Amino acid sequence: MEGILYGIGVGPGDPELITVKAVKRMQGCSLIGIPAKDPASCTAYKIAKEAVAGLEKKPVVAVPVPMTSDTEKLSKAYDAGSERLVKELREGRDIAFLNLGDPAVYGSYMEFHERVIEAGCKAEIISGVPSFCAAAAKLSVPLGSRQEQIHILPGLYCTKKLEQYDGTQILMKSGGQVRELKEKLLKLEEGGKAKAYAVMNCGMENEAVYQEIGELPEDAGYFTTIIVKKWKA
Repeated sequence: MEGILYGIGVGPGDPELITVKAVKRMQGCSLIGIPAKDPASCTAYKIAKEAVAGLEKKPVVAVPVPMTSDTEKLSKAYDAGSERLVKELREGRDIAFLNLGDPAVYGSYMEFHERVIEAGCKAEIISGVPSFCAAAAKLSVPLGSRQEQIHILPGLYCTKKLEQYDGTQILMKSGGQVRELKEKLLKLEEGGKAKAYAVMNCGMENEAVYQEIGELPEDAGYFTTIIVKKWKA
């Protein structure tokens, strides 16, 4: 009998936010999959290890994903990684593949999920707490109230789309653009059109919460989530 690939969301950083279902799947699988070259370089693995006793004793299937916007390089990495996962599944091994936050929200796991299913194998998704939900809780701000819209903007698109939407804007993986974002957000705040907040490394040891966007360091890292409450002009 072939194995099953489980895409497991481990949440944003706090091991206590990993669901009971996710823990059970990790305990029950014979292999742990990671989108990195080794466990030491995988943030999702480090989080999971704190929640699942003995996880480090399980064999790891490492399928590295390069940090690049080059679609050709990414496709080659996903293809190669999927082939390795399929090989293990066809030998009857279940795989718990770890993904930060929720796999369905910009998760690298989904690329493997689609390819594995196309190859005729079974795959399931175990939801995790998205980083922006955890960040909203840290900030004590609602993401959506009544009929308020919620917009999620990733990476490089943040600054380009910032002024197009009202309601709540969630700017994910904003590191590297903080200076430009801060300038735009501070202008919106000065005009009474918005209020912006940020959480860096949510749930991790070096977590930092900013109720004032002007206090966010311009060298804020990759795991920075900005929440903007924007009002109609």
